[in-house]
Amino acid sequence: MTMKVSVESKELEAPFSVVSTSVTRVDALEKATGKAIYTGDIEMPNMLHMKILRSPYPHAKIVNIDTSAARKVPGVQAVVTGEDAPSRRWGVFLADRPLLAQEVVRFVGEPVAAVSATTIEAAEEAVDAIDVEYEELPAIFDSELAMSKEPLVIVHPDLSRYHTTLTGFLRPRLEPDMPNVINHYKIRCGDTDQGFKEADLVVENKYTTARIQHCYIEPPTVIALFDLGDTLTIWSKSQTAWRQRATIIDIFGLPPSKVRFITPYVGGGFGGLTWMQEALTSLVAMQTPGRPVKLVLNREEVFIDSPARIPFVVYVRDGVKKDGTIVAREIKMILDAGAYSAYTGLITKNASFGAVGTYRIPNFKLDSYGVYTNRPPNSSFRGLGSSQSNWAVEGQMDEIAERLGMDRAEVRRKNVLHEGERNVQGEIAHSVGAEECLDKAASLIRWAEKPEQEPGPWKKGKGIALGNKYTIAGTDSCALVKVREDGAVNVFHSGSEIGQGCDTVAAQIAAEEMGLPVDMVKITRGDTDITPYDWGTASSRLTFYIGNAVLMACQDAKRQIAELASERLGVPAEELEVKGNRIYQRGKPDAIVNVPELFRSGGYVGKGAEIVGRATFSCPITPEDMETGQGERVVAYFCYGAHAVELAVNTETGEVKIVTFVGVFDMGRPINPKMCEQQMEGGMSMGIGSTLYEETVLEDGIVMNPTFVSYKIPTIMEHPLIDNARFDFAPAPHREGPFGAKGLGEGVLTPSAPAIASAIHNALGIRFRDIPITRENIMRALEETGLAERF
Repeated sequence: MTMKVSVESKELEAPFSVVSTSVTRVDALEKATGKAIYTGDIEMPNMLHMKILRSPYPHAKIVNIDTSAARKVPGVQAVVTGEDAPSRRWGVFLADRPLLAQEVVRFVGEPVAAVSATTIEAAEEAVDAIDVEYEELPAIFDSELAMSKEPLVIVHPDLSRYHTTLTGFLRPRLEPDMPNVINHYKIRCGDTDQGFKEADLVVENKYTTARIQHCYIEPPTVIALFDLGDTLTIWSKSQTAWRQRATIIDIFGLPPSKVRFITPYVGGGFGGLTWMQEALTSLVAMQTPGRPVKLVLNREEVFIDSPARIPFVVYVRDGVKKDGTIVAREIKMILDAGAYSAYTGLITKNASFGAVGTYRIPNFKLDSYGVYTNRPPNSSFRGLGSSQSNWAVEGQMDEIAERLGMDRAEVRRKNVLHEGERNVQGEIAHSVGAEECLDKAASLIRWAEKPEQEPGPWKKGKGIALGNKYTIAGTDSCALVKVREDGAVNVFHSGSEIGQGCDTVAAQIAAEEMGLPVDMVKITRGDTDITPYDWGTASSRLTFYIGNAVLMACQDAKRQIAELASERLGVPAEELEVKGNRIYQRGKPDAIVNVPELFRSGGYVGKGAEIVGRATFSCPITPEDMETGQGERVVAYFCYGAHAVELAVNTETGEVKIVTFVGVFDMGRPINPKMCEQQMEGGMSMGIGSTLYEETVLEDGIVMNPTFVSYKIPTIMEHPLIDNARFDFAPAPHREGPFGAKGLGEGVLTPSAPAIASAIHNALGIRFRDIPITRENIMRALEETGLAERF
């Protein structure tokens, strides 16, 4: 499906030849022809296949495991249980999860044993032959009950003794009197008690979001080979290869020189990948040195034990003046981590940014809690909690407008942050395109015009919402740029190409800085033996971080070229400029020498052998105060955006039909406008699904809809017509971004749900504070409010 994008040309005008142009993606031909290699495409001689035995109980003691029958299955090469795994626990936030369950299982689907065999069928037979004796224990599934001082179940009795490598303001803040709380994050700004006293109106509500799936096409797939030289090589669809490599080194105590991590193309991620599959596959591979082991999760396993989006419960209380000015806001967020923390501890903190980055509020208080339950683990998902917190904040903005009789867009303009203002964490706002996004979205949806109603059950409405997504500060990306003897360059980086186009962005930035066409830039990516360190493909950070590292590495390469030319020509290096494969003396239009002339026969240079530019880009961060959350530099930047929707609701069936969908976003200067458009299209699709259809249904901890037959995502029929999907840019270039660019990929989701809910309320007069807003929920609300008879 191709959408039309309206981008005013004056916004993209710049003195650039490659940046801000929609060059063809550098991976387009490979992917269009099916030549692109994903982990699942890799086959090796003597490969073994792996399967996992999982717990049928949400909470139980493991009394005994008998693997004797499994070991007798023809073709079985290895069978491992918790006794064969390292005894210590691991985790990205808290070290709370064993590689295989030891003594206790805490959710339905927790790995208990694993096997490898010469065929998938033999591995499945062996898993079925493993006999496990359990003693069932009480379980808890409600996050609000779980965070009480005397919960029915303490999911991790040893929580206070769990190890963490995090320090300072990232260190988990436990609450001794709430034994299931894994982190409590606070923000304090001003005096909320005084703010509420000054308010003319107080609006208080509860909002919830569901557990939803990433729905990537390629399931988690890992190949591990422990060769006869004791080197472990892992091929995986990973978003954080270098950090996962560090985890593997830590788990197995291997020398760093003996662990290699390779990331082919990734068939979708959205934050839904963990270290567990890589570590478990490596454990099994170590039982059969010299034979590669391949693990491919089926869709049911993905729905059970690959991290889903965390369900939130959010309480918001706002104090407002008659003119719409918000003078006080209090928020309490409860995040259901499930049985293990994964990234939930970090998301407990970082989800707050969705409530921090958009509006100017003088008195603000936030308490955010991550809580254990006996549900399957939840973790990172596109937006890392910003969408869930934004759902509540934007719902409040609509209710404030309604209670005051104000326009919904106007109440947002009244409170939106502007350049140079201080947000509630004390950070000075920079590169703020929020209001322009709102204004453009309102214009494109023709906000001032009421929807034209037609006879019959379909009732139309319009809605609008703002959103933001932060990008993490305090991380690093490295890049190498190697100049070849024909003047072309090879860029080396370790970002994961998960469909977002990071290779193309890196190529465009290098081409722009070197003055070359894009086809003279080659990208080498995703191999820790070859490509330099990167913190990971997360937090919409690659354009900013890797883009800057590539830019700086190009500048380092040009410095080396100038020095080589200086020695040859007798002209000071500082007087030389390098552009378009040529070296110029500053102020003189004629090239002195071509870059290829610096190379000797065979493709090397005399001094240093090669021209390789190197750079590390680091974004600074200042520690936050543990009690107030205040800090001078808490995030790298915010991406801003607005969605506006016109839709129709069928009052007889509850069906929602999206008539027009508008998105306007601030990604700084767009490096590749067409790829930005594609991100916005994807955000629209995911936003429609996560608002109207998607929910992981759990009963007693069991996932009841673990396939795409029973878990509903939108088809093409649930999208607006091509001409009615409209996208635009409102760039606010960032002074630190490469050519002014920021990240975009996650922000495109955050305004969707509140914009759609706003339009449904406009159509029906019914406000929904829980998503998804399914047909059944709409019909129930129509009956409960008595509006069904009126319509």
